[in-house]
Amino acid sequence: MPENQLCPFYGKNDDYCDVGCGYISPHDVGQIIKFCSCRYTDCLKFQELTDRIPVDEINSVACMA
Repeated sequence: MPENQLCPFYGKNDDYCDVGCGYISPHDVGQIIKFCSCRYTDCLKFQELTDRIPVDEINSVACMA
């Protein structure tokens, strides 16, 4: 299994994807399990974000919890 199976937007901030930042709701847990950890290319939020933000730009951004 490849080492990097986590969505590049996971744990960033509200400007990107708030899943994994701050309070994690039961809904977020389901999303993390279903998409963030391995199938993030199927996630609608990931698809929306990659249309407007190059993944290279988010590597330096961290969650501000």
